[in-house]
Amino acid sequence: MPCIIRNQRSNKMKLHLKITSTILCLSLLFLSSCAETPESVKKGSKNENTATQGYALTSLDEMSKKKSEYIDELKKLECDNMNFSDILDIDIPQKIKTGDFICPTGFEDNYKEIFTHYDEDFNEANITNDDTTYPTGPSYEDKEKGLQLSIGCTGFFSYQKVFDVQKYYNESEFVKTFPYSEAVESSEKYKLVGSEGELSVPEAVKLAQDFAVDFTNFCNYPNDLSVSRISLYECSDGYFYMANYTQSVSDVNILEYAGYDSIDENMIVSCAFAYICGNEVNNFVTNSYFEEYKIDGELTSTSDPVSAAKCLSDTLATNMKLNVKRIAIEYCMIKKGNIEKSTGDEETDREKAPWATYCSYDIYEAVPCWVFYFDETPNKEIYATINCNDMNVSFVNNQIGNV
Repeated sequence: MPCIIRNQRSNKMKLHLKITSTILCLSLLFLSSCAETPESVKKGSKNENTATQGYALTSLDEMSKKKSEYIDELKKLECDNMNFSDILDIDIPQKIKTGDFICPTGFEDNYKEIFTHYDEDFNEANITNDDTTYPTGPSYEDKEKGLQLSIGCTGFFSYQKVFDVQKYYNESEFVKTFPYSEAVESSEKYKLVGSEGELSVPEAVKLAQDFAVDFTNFCNYPNDLSVSRISLYECSDGYFYMANYTQSVSDVNILEYAGYDSIDENMIVSCAFAYICGNEVNNFVTNSYFEEYKIDGELTSTSDPVSAAKCLSDTLATNMKLNVKRIAIEYCMIKKGNIEKSTGDEETDREKAPWATYCSYDIYEAVPCWVFYFDETPNKEIYATINCNDMNVSFVNNQIGNV
């Protein structure tokens, strides 16, 4: 990847990008060093190799019906290098389309309606345009309310309200992370910066989810955003939460974590997050969405999660002691090229994109993979992917060489 950002919460960049909160989106793409990957998730895009691996194919529908049975079987599975959490969950989509998706253009066209939705006193005079920034689109600032909004052609959107960028991005300390399944059951609560009372972890999840649902519905944002984890941070005058979202396209989640030089050099992740201070969402950012481009089929069957677990265990080193907290079939988005706007021709030259991030007309192959999640601590994620087509395994450990 041409651009590497090692500190997830740093806002020091030379790229001319949208307002400061964009940097978190980008930095989620390029975490710290990972373990050497056995195989690329991209290799083997057809089902013919699966049979040679010795694993039978099972339909998605049958696997969905047997989910509870798989969970029980996995918990009893004896592996030298991993075990399965008591709160293990498995996510199996009902339908998985195969083919290519494209990054959109023109999301900023309805900026007036969108900005008015977040500021009922919208004033056109507060709009600024900067042709040197990407993604292209206007920004807005209501200084009296401490409100900043920005929108871009790719589906980029940023919302900040009474938000101290320096304090929350650079001067805070990470405390702990709650994966979604733990967050919604947690009884923990904390007094947040700028608030009188305490806010529980489940209440923070609801605030973040409600904000995202309102955004996607009102702005005609076509992909769903669902809270995947809530992290707690502490700064000089209290606590705050950060929520990460999983983005889904065609009802299939997109893998939202990566690692430097991991899985595939052209892999890109979907980034969306929210900060919760003062018992409300003070900062919300999403970077892009994805539209169907050339859908060529459907993945109707693959190896079941128990077979995938056995394959993974056989691949990993025996001296590992990993705890699997959740398993899901998700898309890995692999960058293929860009559409040349003037001709409509498909190009593979990455230099046609202004930066090594989401750009309008970028094309991605959506590769379905089993994803085994071991640790979802921000910037220290550990997970493995198993290509649903050929059972090739990739392992990412963002705790190795972490800075």
